[in-house]
Amino acid sequence: MPIKPDIITPSGHIRLINAADSGELANYYLRNRTHLSPWEPKRGSDFYQHQTMLNRILEAEGEFHADKQVKLGVFCQQSQHMIASIDFSQIVRGPLQACFVGYSIDAQHQGQGMMQEFMPPCLDYMFNQFNMHRVMATYTVANKRSAALLAQLGFEKEGYAKSYLNIAGTWEDHILTALINPSY
Repeated sequence: MPIKPDIITPSGHIRLINAADSGELANYYLRNRTHLSPWEPKRGSDFYQHQTMLNRILEAEGEFHADKQVKLGVFCQQSQHMIASIDFSQIVRGPLQACFVGYSIDAQHQGQGMMQEFMPPCLDYMFNQFNMHRVMATYTVANKRSAALLAQLGFEKEGYAKSYLNIAGTWEDHILTALINPSY
């Protein structure tokens, strides 16, 4: 079992989200509802409820212990508010040793380069603690910020998937990218 992440950067504390964070997680999604809506699936009003977030966290905790998911929160050093989410999901073992990464940042912190600060230590964690060979990420064709971030992090474009995910109620084309563990 990998050790739980406890990463400190100049702008945040990155760690597993736990049950005590359910209110903060609900708050994060609620205050960023409009900001995140173009990049995420349509959400019903029940998604933003405290109990829904608690259930999601408890499921993620079980998935962490089952070696299937790592759901990270980035918390502001000063306020302790959650300012970003980084999720490594669909962990596959065997000959693939891969997972997907998804992320979001609070609207108030967008455009400040913080994801360029937060993502590298999280990727290092997945490569070194979870022994991932590849981390994959997708983004909608229109998401220029994600395209730039992933390119800066070293993700390489591997393909174009038509009608890949239902985002904001529409089946969207996505760019497929991956980062290979540099130690392989």
